[in-house]
Amino acid sequence: PAEELRAALPAAAQQVAYVGAAGTAGKTASAALIAAVLKAAGFVTGLYHAGCEPLAQRIRINGNPVDAGLLCTAAEQLSSRKPLPRAAAELAAAAICFGAAGCRLAVVELPDAGLAEALAHMPVCVVTSIGPDGVSRSLERSAALAAGVMREGAICVTAPDQPKAVLSELIVAAGRGDCELVVPDPDDITFLEAEKFTSKVDYGGYTAPLAFLGRHAAGNAAVAVELALALWRKGFEIPDEAILAGLAAVENRSSIRVLSQKPLIILDACRTPQQAAALLRVLNMAKVRHMSAVIGLTEEEGAESFLAALETGLTSEEQKKDKSTMPGMGENPFDKVFLVAPAGTEAALAERLTEKARYHFDAVFCPTLAEAVEQAKANSRRGLLVCGSEAIALEAEKLLEDLQNHDEKMFMVTILLVHTAPTKQKLENIIYSVNGIANANNCNLIRLDYQQEQGFVSALPLGVNQVEIQRGLTTSGTAIFLPFRSCEVFQPGGLYYGVNTQTKHIILADRKTLKCPNGIVLGTPGSGKS
Repeated sequence: PAEELRAALPAAAQQVAYVGAAGTAGKTASAALIAAVLKAAGFVTGLYHAGCEPLAQRIRINGNPVDAGLLCTAAEQLSSRKPLPRAAAELAAAAICFGAAGCRLAVVELPDAGLAEALAHMPVCVVTSIGPDGVSRSLERSAALAAGVMREGAICVTAPDQPKAVLSELIVAAGRGDCELVVPDPDDITFLEAEKFTSKVDYGGYTAPLAFLGRHAAGNAAVAVELALALWRKGFEIPDEAILAGLAAVENRSSIRVLSQKPLIILDACRTPQQAAALLRVLNMAKVRHMSAVIGLTEEEGAESFLAALETGLTSEEQKKDKSTMPGMGENPFDKVFLVAPAGTEAALAERLTEKARYHFDAVFCPTLAEAVEQAKANSRRGLLVCGSEAIALEAEKLLEDLQNHDEKMFMVTILLVHTAPTKQKLENIIYSVNGIANANNCNLIRLDYQQEQGFVSALPLGVNQVEIQRGLTTSGTAIFLPFRSCEVFQPGGLYYGVNTQTKHIILADRKTLKCPNGIVLGTPGSGKS
């Protein structure tokens, strides 16, 4: 993939100086911090994050989402070449955008560190914290893969407090590749002040505000400082004022976000045992207790190690050394946890994970995120945590924003479809057709076998619900099912006039059949009125 990626990059993209970031934890925070420092120093700076958000949001130039025109141009260039794997294709699109925008420097996350070979100019790179990923890969193997970001003659900064096995592997790789390795000294990290979830840290005279407590967040700030100093040594003018301004400018300095203090609502994209252990240590430092947690893991592999780390704050290797920890017996911040399947994953996965979670917590399966959030808030004395994957964190952020800021309410809804037919065969045909439509729209219909009477009675306008199947919906989601919410214009044989902005249904109208056939078309210049 690296050779194919290199061939797909135009000359302008290869002229950009890249800062590659590899590792199992801290890539997003470290990349955001050094990109802010470079912007404060006056460089036109690109930033690419790997993740679940739309690509247009993850490619940024000077802190702003990439222009849609640039991204479309990059997509067109790539479409004419041999298809690339997703990670390589995204990186190629980002590099093309950076070159077209005139970026002098760009910071890129590398889920596959081997892709660094495709980037011609990488004077500085970073290997963030390496820890257990919950699968069969060892620390040494993870470190060796992350070391693929190193280039001959470059300076590689790594995180402080790396495990000895990881640091040994990185030292060997740096020596073999003629790459200078810089390790921040943990003794130079000083916490200046701390509140409930925020603090300030000093590293070598550079002060950085932290969005969250803990040495992991402080280590990310130290890495950003060392990266800036390494770039200065490579000839990029970065004054101390720019370093301080950049460290202070980044709002989200970690994957952990506190949406509110009262009630306490925390989102975390953690998905590995290492990240789960770091999260629990932070909550314990803040003395948080009696929370509810919503967990949305996207795969079963590594789930047991993740849940154990979230309970004890110890990785699997640390648990082997600490024989005093027993599953389900330790004290932790969570009174109850709710397992849910993120969008795009099967509910059966969350059901299986719920059985695993019951060895560690009082765990409950929920079919939807909305229902999980509703139950978690009702069962919590202190607050709510959503974690397990970036997908569930982003989904929860939108849901909670609707509930808190857009005057939305949560409703538990039962949706019933009643079908009638003169014969059983015709009824089966109707059900088959409806199921096909539902599956095409990613909906799962459940037949009420042996519950036809209860279903029919519940569908009548009697105000009685005898079907024990519910899901949570916000106000806007519930309103879609009200037939009198909006007016539809759909005349057979009519002309297409656009799309209803509320229902997203097409508008078909035949003005000649109306009493007054006149019409008026309004719109901004260039929107297609003609």
